[in-house]
Amino acid sequence: MVVVGKIIAALVFFILTSTSSAGSDTIRVEAKFTLRGFLDIAQMMEDAGYTNRGEFLAAMERAAGRYDWDRDVDKDSVFEVEPPPGWVLKTESFPEEETGPTIEIEPTPMPTVTQQEYDKLKEELEALKERHKKHEQPGYLMGPEYTPAYGQTIDRIVERGNVICGTYNETPGFSDKLGVWEGFDVDICTAVAIAIFGDPNIEFVAINGKTRFERLFDGTIDILSATTTWTYSREVDWRIEFMPTTYYDGQGFMVRKSLGVKSAKDLTGARVCYGESSTAAQNIKDFFELWQVLYKPVPVPASDEVFKYYIDGDCDMYGTDRSALAGRKSTFNEPENHVILPEIISKEPLRPAVKYGDAKFSAIVRWTIYSLLLAEELGITQDNIGDFLEHSNPTIQRFMGERNGDLPGSDNLGVKLGLQRYWSVNIIEQLGNYGEIFERHVGKSTPLGLDRGVNRLYTNGGVLYAPPLK
Repeated sequence: MVVVGKIIAALVFFILTSTSSAGSDTIRVEAKFTLRGFLDIAQMMEDAGYTNRGEFLAAMERAAGRYDWDRDVDKDSVFEVEPPPGWVLKTESFPEEETGPTIEIEPTPMPTVTQQEYDKLKEELEALKERHKKHEQPGYLMGPEYTPAYGQTIDRIVERGNVICGTYNETPGFSDKLGVWEGFDVDICTAVAIAIFGDPNIEFVAINGKTRFERLFDGTIDILSATTTWTYSREVDWRIEFMPTTYYDGQGFMVRKSLGVKSAKDLTGARVCYGESSTAAQNIKDFFELWQVLYKPVPVPASDEVFKYYIDGDCDMYGTDRSALAGRKSTFNEPENHVILPEIISKEPLRPAVKYGDAKFSAIVRWTIYSLLLAEELGITQDNIGDFLEHSNPTIQRFMGERNGDLPGSDNLGVKLGLQRYWSVNIIEQLGNYGEIFERHVGKSTPLGLDRGVNRLYTNGGVLYAPPLK
């Protein structure tokens, strides 16, 4: 069938969303992307009239002149691709009086989109939006910076009647809202409230990778306890003060066991998910650059959960703190089908943080954490603390609120910070020491099954160390 003029040229463009370059039998394919910014191979195949993915990828490699053509594609990229098998495009010369070229197309079935197919695609798009809506958390409008002076934070906490703690609501072992808030980071915050009030007068606010700093910046929360790595930039840029390290961690990778890999270095060309606002982003880039391994980064917005992208099959592996990987793995339907690889690619000292400026509140939080370590070092537990009253050891007497107040009429250290006499005793009675909190939430007998490792006391081969309470 022979058709003359621009009408057929327009028809070809509509059907294939492509154009024929003058003097060459190629199809013009524009780069397309999904809603989340991934290269939409399926849509580009459809635009080019291909139905076989392998044939299309091979054609794209030939068009780009390299096998890894998809690594640096941007929204303006255009490729001249050879037509799919079975599709014939011929151009011929015409007499001068003709108004345009004659295009001869063999009567081969052409891919078209019917209204029914269009409606189905639209329905699938809406389903995709709904599917990933679960990843999204509501945004947070940050207010003006909170700039406290000495004693201001603790004064408003006492006036309010509770401590407000920002933490994650879905980090197994560290902070989970399972009817009630529980976890390692939750107990750290609770210990601060007990130190101040004698009871766990505390409110928890769920945060994400972005809002954790914003809420602390504007004073919406008093303390941040959310598996947060202490870094130079975070401390300086956000003007926050990091407290003592409560958990020494390192970043690792999780993959599906079916891949059969033993090391992250084996996954050349792998899609790697990570939180774009986390320390994982730079750690992963540095690791693969060091070992000269090609990979495809899949950054996940701070409002999304990285592990959900991994479960949905949007990446081959994902990287974050190894403690978080262990916690997340414990929640999978088939945890035995996933493996945490052996590499530890970074240092991740996880610390609570407060807003810089109120040294009194900082001291309360700092010594609350140290009291948990000192209790373990002294052998004081939730069950036996009563046995240490009126002890002969001066160090224990100070811990128990019985010595060295250094103020007229006082015989305890708590008075120096406006705390109750038995502030440290109250913490241990209600929560236990550091070791008890660790074992209760993330230790060997929990689904996470974490070993103390370097998170042992310095007296037992670890790095945890508290200064003297005197």
